[in-house]
Amino acid sequence: MVQKLRIQKGFRIFLVIFTLIFNGISLYAQDQLDDNFKKNADKYYNIEYQIPINYHGIDVEHFPLYFSDEKYIRSSFSNGIKNDKLNIVVTFSLIIAKPLETPRSKRARDILGDPSIINPEAIINQADTTLSKVKYLDTLQLKKVNTNRGVIYNMKIDNKYMDIYTRCKKIELYKDNVGRVEIFFFYNKGDDVLIDEEIEKTWGMLKFK
Repeated sequence: MVQKLRIQKGFRIFLVIFTLIFNGISLYAQDQLDDNFKKNADKYYNIEYQIPINYHGIDVEHFPLYFSDEKYIRSSFSNGIKNDKLNIVVTFSLIIAKPLETPRSKRARDILGDPSIINPEAIINQADTTLSKVKYLDTLQLKKVNTNRGVIYNMKIDNKYMDIYTRCKKIELYKDNVGRVEIFFFYNKGDDVLIDEEIEKTWGMLKFK
């Protein structure tokens, strides 16, 4: 009996130590994701990034936002964060105006045009106006992120992101001769008011220098 209790106690101690180590590794990995994104955003895109309160970095999954038609906006996620308490995931896409020095990137720029200029046709094609209207950002909102133009709208989603999220509110920020920032707030039906509150709380987490 005594031996059994000792084994159980030893197992509980091991479990506690293992949990602490695992959580420590997870937190370190999350911090590394945010730090790497922050450094890259600063170095390559001239953008400041500050992770908002109650969010942590996550590995982002690819999402079917790739289109061969210039009527759509191409996006590739650079980083992602998740709310610690709410069922919300935010991802980012950064596009620079200066083409990278490769034939492929130059070709993409020739097809898609200048990423620092708003493409109204592309926005119309991507916007889900049954959920919300397309809104152009006001002067105060633009000033807080140090940019020239911006737009926010609900984006059409055919497939659940991460097999969880059915809705997405997208913010596009445009800076002359610099490029474009895209911020995607993924959430589910019933959280539309909540997502607007989170967008307001986190406004400025990404901004141009």
